[in-house]
Amino acid sequence: MNRDFKRIYQRGKSLANKYCVVYMMKNRAGLSRLGITVSKKLGNAVKRNRARRLLRESFRLLEPQVKDGFDMVIVARFMTVESKQASVQRALYDLLFSLNLIKSE
Repeated sequence: MNRDFKRIYQRGKSLANKYCVVYMMKNRAGLSRLGITVSKKLGNAVKRNRARRLLRESFRLLEPQVKDGFDMVIVARFMTVESKQASVQRALYDLLFSLNLIKSE
């Protein structure tokens, strides 16, 4: 697992905003995989778990719109802990759109 994260960090594309950083890389499998990381710098376990839950739920709601065949790692930033779910979801959508990971209708 750690090897996959390192590979995406080194070879993948990334984009960031004040809520999170998204690293992405095309994979050979037909499905997308998601990893979420939260640094201990963000706070205690309660705050880190909240950030993780917000990012996971935001991605879950956006998942039908996301293209298949990509490995993604989302790294939480400090603003995620203090924010509402809707603003985190909007920020994640903007990053995925900028990385061309949103399906065109």
